[in-house]
Amino acid sequence: MRATAATMASAVIAAAGLVFGTAGSAHATGHGPGYYGVWASGVNVRAGGGEQCYLYPSTSNCPDVQTTVSSPAQVWVYCQQEGAQSVGNNPYWVWVLTASGHRGYMASYYTNNATDWIDGVERC
Repeated sequence: MRATAATMASAVIAAAGLVFGTAGSAHATGHGPGYYGVWASGVNVRAGGGEQCYLYPSTSNCPDVQTTVSSPAQVWVYCQQEGAQSVGNNPYWVWVLTASGHRGYMASYYTNNATDWIDGVERC
């Protein structure tokens, strides 16, 4: 009888874990301009290329690598723009400020955000 009760208690606890979620929490879907984590290593922050870079960010339109950032770094996201190139099927690029003081576009794909578009962040 005790073994059956213990087995049932274990099953209830396991089911509660599935219902209430014991896995890691998902990233937020944006909170406006502010700090966002970077999840990859060696991510380029780009500038140069003039108006084409500003309006249509991409590796070719923003040829100058200002710096690179790696996890667990955070960057300050000012605004976002649909680019001329998608990275990881994410078409958006974010204008960022790094901890080292560099500014430029970074592919939004590399930010810790659950969606491609960061809610609350304006277009550039």
